[in-house]
Amino acid sequence: MICERCSNQVHYAEKCEYCKKSVCLSCVKSAKRIKKTSRLSICKGCWGNLRARKQFKAVN
Repeated sequence: MICERCSNQVHYAEKCEYCKKSVCLSCVKSAKRIKKTSRLSICKGCWGNLRARKQFKAVN
């Protein structure tokens, strides 16, 4: 699997909910569990976008 943000080969990649890229764990800025089986994650690129960051922090 290849990270779409840094182009490194990784074994595990998460999907950023805001830009829809699959990113490695070193490119994930923050993640939280919204249900027992689902995770909401945001990449470092989207963390700089204030609109996406506000949406991420507003989810409980």
